[in-house]
Amino acid sequence: MIAWQRILRLAATYLGGDKRPGVNAQVRSRRFDTDAVLEKILRHDKEGFASFYERYRGRVYRFIVRQYGTGEYGKAAYYSAWRHLVVAGLTSKTAKDLKLSFYRYLGQSVSSMMTTKRDQEPSSYLPRDIEQDGNWSLVLIDHFKHLADDKKRYFLFKHEIGISEAAIARTFDVKKKVVENSIKWAEIALQEKMEESGCPRKLSLEKLYRQSRVVKPPASWDGEILDSFNIWLRQTDRPSPVKELENAPPEQSGVTAKWTNLRQQVKTKLSALKRSKSKGRRRKLSSSPR
Repeated sequence: MIAWQRILRLAATYLGGDKRPGVNAQVRSRRFDTDAVLEKILRHDKEGFASFYERYRGRVYRFIVRQYGTGEYGKAAYYSAWRHLVVAGLTSKTAKDLKLSFYRYLGQSVSSMMTTKRDQEPSSYLPRDIEQDGNWSLVLIDHFKHLADDKKRYFLFKHEIGISEAAIARTFDVKKKVVENSIKWAEIALQEKMEESGCPRKLSLEKLYRQSRVVKPPASWDGEILDSFNIWLRQTDRPSPVKELENAPPEQSGVTAKWTNLRQQVKTKLSALKRSKSKGRRRKLSSSPR
């Protein structure tokens, strides 16, 4: 009877409310249901955002800096990705929609924003004396920088963000086979480069990449991101700079601009001349004998 009572008590406790893991998760907890925390972000809850950020900050950071570095543009891409998550929470209807929007932005918008700048970024954010240290994971990251863009992106979504090839294909609306082939050829290329570098064959790519995941964002970035949550929410209530520029009259240049300026100068001089004439008439009228 005691055992049955315990089972019934547990069942009643579970069914008495929403007991999904993470619904009442604490901010500091690293064990929570991702969708439940995303639902908190949909309710504009800073605690939920902080909890999601705590879990994914390292993954997102490595996803970005391994393509763009940690300089000005890498930092801008990192901030932009987290701002998108907050802003997308205002329009997304479900946790699944919000997650999909975040992944798409991470893989497409951030990439397109940084493509023209990434070649200017220094790539020395990891130690250069990798062979002396014997840390083959750093050798792997060094070779990773030379992969094609699509191979980098799909490889990182699988090994860093941690989603399947099918999920990657759905996110970017491409065939699953395309994703699978890109990741396959990226892994083959990296394996060949590692063997050429003298890496022992017993060390698999998966193990080497796991060892490289100790890189985390600077503490100062963490504080700035979390402090920006309320600011990003408030900014969405105002017209964005992009919309203001779209509504502004188009700027003119060249001959058109010169002609416009000349017309404006003539109009100004004519109006000034008319005002001076009208003042002269008023003076004559006022000085005439009555």
